[in-house]
Amino acid sequence: MDKEKVYIVINKKASIEPDKDALVKDLGEVYSTKPDIKKNIENIRVKKRNVEEDWDYITAIEISEKVLSRYPDIDLDLLGEVEVLIEYKSRQKERPFFEFIKVFLVCIILFFGASIAIINFHADVDAKKAMEKLYFTFTGEKKSNPLIMNIPYSIGIGVGVLTFFTRIFSFSERRKKEPGPMEIELFLYDEDMEKHILNDIKKNEKS
Repeated sequence: MDKEKVYIVINKKASIEPDKDALVKDLGEVYSTKPDIKKNIENIRVKKRNVEEDWDYITAIEISEKVLSRYPDIDLDLLGEVEVLIEYKSRQKERPFFEFIKVFLVCIILFFGASIAIINFHADVDAKKAMEKLYFTFTGEKKSNPLIMNIPYSIGIGVGVLTFFTRIFSFSERRKKEPGPMEIELFLYDEDMEKHILNDIKKNEKS
């Protein structure tokens, strides 16, 4: 008799509430032609609950051992990651006002920080003198503060930064769905942080 084929696609990371056990369905997706087997495997406990918010991990081998101990007659294939980083995190209540204040403060800090950086850059390269020379080159007149060049240049900086960090000006729906540079940097930061936490947990286990 052929064994029932079961696939489990292991995720890279899982978020679980501290008071709940880690089940197979929390760590990956189960595929089987028999719905009852699929459901039972999804609800197999692979790690005991953690009473506090913390980080932990489990390997794909440990998951397969737990599943095969309950269903030794299945043909199990594991796909995806070789280990799962588990984040024990309580579900946070939505606080719209607090979120608004946080975003507002971050925007203010970024605005003044970027303004000071741009001002210092222009002071270092003596942008005022460069504009005066450009104005003299194009018009043949000497002017200490050529607003006809300074104003468009200032507007261009704002539009350029806005265009660089967002896709709202694109007419293509595909381009609008692409992540901006800031989103990519945040994604890479999250990946590096999770790798560091995982390596740190492993080091603590060995020591």
